[in-house]
Parts: sequence; structure tokens; C-alpha cells
Amino acid sequence: MEAFREALPGAASGDNARSTLATLLYEIAEHGILDLPASRTKWDAGRPALPEQVRIPTAAPAKPSVSRQQVSWRPELNWAYDARLTASQTEDLLACNRWFRDTHNYPTRRAPLSLRERSYEIFRYEKRLDTLITGALFAPGRLTLGQLATYREPPPLAHRRLGDGDTVLVVENSDTYATLRHLLEPAPGRIGHIAFGSGRAFEASVENITAFPGVRRIVYYGDLDAEGIAIPVRASINGAQLGLPAIEPATGLYRLLLAHEPTAGDIVPGERAHSLTSWLPEALRSPTHALLAKGQRLAQEATNRNELCVEPDWRCT
Repeated sequence: MEAFREALPGAASGDNARSTLATLLYEIAEHGILDLPASRTKWDAGRPALPEQVRIPTAAPAKPSVSRQQVSWRPELNWAYDARLTASQTEDLLACNRWFRDTHNYPTRRAPLSLRERSYEIFRYEKRLDTLITGALFAPGRLTLGQLATYREPPPLAHRRLGDGDTVLVVENSDTYATLRHLLEPAPGRIGHIAFGSGRAFEASVENITAFPGVRRIVYYGDLDAEGIAIPVRASINGAQLGLPAIEPATGLYRLLLAHEPTAGDIVPGERAHSLTSWLPEALRSPTHALLAKGQRLAQEATNRNELCVEPDWRCT
């Protein structure tokens, strides 16, 4: 918890700090960066449960394709002489090394570029840095975005101004976004903006909401499956660092969605399901947990336009 507060003070100080930390730990574990305990006795009794300890894997790196002794690293990469690097990491660093070398005496070539533009320039692949910035090469004391004169540009957030309300409704998928936009336009109530989240893109595009005037609430409606619930939780972590309000579930829409027959999905283990469903209001947690535990899901498209036209309660978000 101390490390959490130091790394993400905004997210760690909110009412959902425990849920946020649990979500992050599961995310990190899914990327193979740490192992969570398999035994239930190694978890506390809170909801969602948090591990009493984690293990950081120490797998031996693969043999580099180029020996460190054969490389003259640029001063920005002096740390690489003593680092244990895999073959892939070595190749990536060599590309960065060439960029540092070739731009050293050319300040205009080091003028800031967005992440994917710089990634294409260095690697000839625009998405390479997207992967690298969450890995070991960007660990403390190693590469930084500042050294590469780059920055992460948040993706655009498609949205429509509906009125003067203080609430932004974010919808995960495009068809449901269009349906809700059309239905809300005549009488938006408290909803001042409706936005198309575009799946995981919303985790970064949430930053755009800082430019919306008068926003006091952000509510989200997405699929009821592991990814659909994790998206607003992760976006809320990013938004908290920018001073945005915590992202809430669109309760009325989720309640309507849970009345539908589920379809097949992926089984979500018990503690992970508890962690995910803690984002929902208490009345919706148990049925959603049962859904995830059984390997079922509900797509938001189940609440189609015909149903929404005759069921007014969904507007109560």
C-alpha cells in the first residue's frame, strides 16, 4: 500500500483504493511481471482480497544475439554494459543506440515527436514503443520517454454535447453509443456529454475529458465480462492522476443488461471476479460474479434500441 500511494497518490487516496490496487496487481500478474499466491491462506480477508505477499520471477534471460563487449553504447545507455539483456532487448537497444548516435549533433532531429511517430523513426514499426514502455527497458534508471524526445498522445475521444448536465456517459461499443446518443438527444437530463469509449482506447482517451466544461461525474456502460469491467477501472486510475472524478457504473443500464440471457465467455477465477465486481454497486455484484465464475458474459448490445425505448429506468444513472 505504501508503494501504491507513492506511485499513484490520486488513485490510492480514493474510496476505491483497495479495488484499484487489486486490479493493478492482477494486470501486472497477467503480464508475467509478478506471481500472485495460489493458496487462499496467503490472501487477506478484505473485499476484494489482497495478497499478503507476491513473488517476482527471476527467469534467466536468453543469450544476447550481440555480445555487450561488441557494442559501444551511447552515454544515454551506459547502464546497458552491466544489464542482463535478452536477444530481443539487445536488438531494441541497438536501434535506440543508433538513433542516439545519428541525432547527437542534430537538435532538430530530437525535436519532440508523438510516441508512434518516434517509434516508427527508430524501429520502422509504429507500435514498438507501446510495448517497450511497460517493460524492463524503461525500468527506473534506464530509458525514458524524455531521452527519446517523445510523449504519449492520448487517442481522440469521439463525443457529442447533449446539454448542460454535469455527467459524461461513456459507452464501450459503437452501435450502443449511437443508440444511446439518439435516445438521449431529445431529453438528456443530467447527461451533458456522451462519449464513445472504443474499448481499451478509453484507458488513454479519458484524458480528453479534462477539457469538457462543468464535469462532475463520469459514468460508464460496457460489456459484462472481465475486460469490459476492467476498462473503466483502469481508465479511472489514469483519470485520477489528472484530477478527474472516479468513473462510476451506469447502474440503470447494467441492471437492464443483467435481465438478459448470457452467452458463453471466459471463466474468471473467484478472487479475480470479486476484484472486478467490486466496481459495481452492491446489488449488481452477486449476479455479475456468478456470471463471470460460470464462464458467461453479457454484451451491451443486448440492450437494443427497441428495449431502451420502452424501459425508461435506464436513464437513472
